[in-house]
Amino acid sequence: MKKLLVIFSCLLFPLWLQAEQNWKAVLRYDKQTAKADLAQHLRKYATQDSRSQLYATVSPSTKQQAAFAKNLAKELKHIGASNVQVFKTGIVIADIPSTLKKPAPVLALIAHIDTPPQTRAQEPQSHPKYVSGNIVLDQANHINLTEENSTQLLRAHGHDFLTSNGTAAFGADSKAGLSIVMTLADYLLGHPALQHGLIKIVLLPDAPSHAGADALDISSLGADFAYVLDGSDVGEIATGNFGGRLFTAVFDGQRDIPLGQAISANFADNLLMASDFHTLLPRHARPETTSAKQGYITVDNIVTDANRSTVTGHLRAFTDTDLQNLSNQVTRAFNTVKAMYPKRTGAELTFTDQFSNAEKQIPSAFVQFTETALRQEDIQPKRISVRNNTDFAVLTIRGLPAVGIFTGVFHGSEPLEYADVDIMEASLRSLLTAVLTANNLPVSAQ
Repeated sequence: MKKLLVIFSCLLFPLWLQAEQNWKAVLRYDKQTAKADLAQHLRKYATQDSRSQLYATVSPSTKQQAAFAKNLAKELKHIGASNVQVFKTGIVIADIPSTLKKPAPVLALIAHIDTPPQTRAQEPQSHPKYVSGNIVLDQANHINLTEENSTQLLRAHGHDFLTSNGTAAFGADSKAGLSIVMTLADYLLGHPALQHGLIKIVLLPDAPSHAGADALDISSLGADFAYVLDGSDVGEIATGNFGGRLFTAVFDGQRDIPLGQAISANFADNLLMASDFHTLLPRHARPETTSAKQGYITVDNIVTDANRSTVTGHLRAFTDTDLQNLSNQVTRAFNTVKAMYPKRTGAELTFTDQFSNAEKQIPSAFVQFTETALRQEDIQPKRISVRNNTDFAVLTIRGLPAVGIFTGVFHGSEPLEYADVDIMEASLRSLLTAVLTANNLPVSAQ
């Protein structure tokens, strides 16, 4: 009878591995070990400078990113990843081979290797098992994380944190996401009995300009769906983003005449036209006066060259209707200025679409599948829309359906930046569950 039970258990072992509610018990997954691995990765990466340039048009935009990419490729080879490649663009791609005997959807796990220009490579400070009160970052200058300036702390009692030294961000944005992807890759490669399809590891440079995402060859990557590790609080799944539109207003006047005769001449001050146009744009629709899903209008530059003044700016909104409403407000301000200056010699307003909200292009089955993976880990999913254009949207619009996944980073790119290691671990578990159940995800959902 005992022999039969042993044989029966052996036969069921592969089934247990595929049962999402049992994989941690079968593998004796230890949360504390996972947290230690995640923290170790983040500490290591934070000490390596990989700052990018904000408005890069080529990738990688810095030598530091190129060097970091090579180091990450070596690490991927060391842990056993296959087909590790480093491209001239600074992109790193590697495979975690399928352990299934049948075809399955190919998932891409995507993280950024860069950090914003204002970050400084440093050894992050460790703050284990937070209870309450202030977290001291810089005692000499009285720089602290508090439950007033960081309300997330109110929900994080008992959590472990890695923080900056209080003088500059340490790069948790985006290296917490990178740490999650690399820890997961190491875990999957170290547990070959786990049943999963082909996983593509994709590490991208130059997140602010999307130059890395733009350079990624999606067709040769061959992924069906992607997770971009670039989010914040636990459970957040980024599925929506701002749509963007540029505007350019040109005002032609006549300023090159003797100013003492302006009252009786065809004097028309194009610089004043540009100033009035800027002033007439609604204050209630500016970036600093809007939040959540409210769109905004902002002027980026005003340039005057002799008798011509040019105003450039951009609009952001989550829906086409809201984007058009903002465009209409810009048009009204422009027309008002035209009427105010009958002696002007010319005026022209143009709009140029930049990008759209990718939400409708993400297959609903993929989003629902992701939410199910989170719930299986007792995490309540929360769909969010981000107030920028991020890489999950860029990739989705380019043909690779993607969503953003939380990484536990708060005050990203600021001196108060910190990473909640417990949330990083929750992200790791959620992705592992998604990877192990992705064979249930229909590729036809695209």
